Amino acid sequence: MIEWWNSLEFSRQIFAIIALPSTIILLLQTLLTLFGVGENVDDPDFDLEGGTEGDVEIDAGIALFSVRGILSMLTIMGWVGFALLATDLPDWAAVLIAVVSGVLTLVGMAYLMRAVMRLQSSGNINIENCIGKVAQVYIPIPPLSTGSGKVNLTVQESYREFNAITTAADTLKTGAFVRVVAVSEGGVLVVEPVAAPKK
Repeated sequence: MIEWWNSLEFSRQIFAIIALPSTIILLLQTLLTLFGVGENVDDPDFDLEGGTEGDVEIDAGIALFSVRGILSMLTIMGWVGFALLATDLPDWAAVLIAVVSGVLTLVGMAYLMRAVMRLQSSGNINIENCIGKVAQVYIPIPPLSTGSGKVNLTVQESYREFNAITTAADTLKTGAFVRVVAVSEGGVLVVEPVAAPKK
């Protein structure tokens, strides 16, 4: 091993020193994340241009610098440089390609993390989307807004349960079908009875 290391050119040794620790740390971080350890330790503590703490943001919310992104950049740059320096390319070209590869990896990781965060946030329900939908009473709803019950309905392709009130004169019993006509300031659905849908 020592003989192999000593046989390397100095420039290849530098890229190996960059690549090896970065690869090991990146693999460890990935394994720890899979086991639920260190999920929130992804970003350094600095802030530029009004981004959220721990991120340098560009292009309307892309977190450019993160621990995972920097490790990925160093890993790719290190191994690309190490491999290209063994070819017939001039050293300056190999170094340039390695650096460009690293920067592209950093930006690619930023876009990837942005896409993942959008997927996570896309599961949030906008309660206003309930208006106009037919729901089924789960817990009876007292009349004339004197109390609340619960209804079940499908919104944004998700089957959900919501608190509901009604202005109807009669109690809406379990199993009754209702239509959502409004959403109160407290996020409670306002419903009115409808005929049961035909099967």
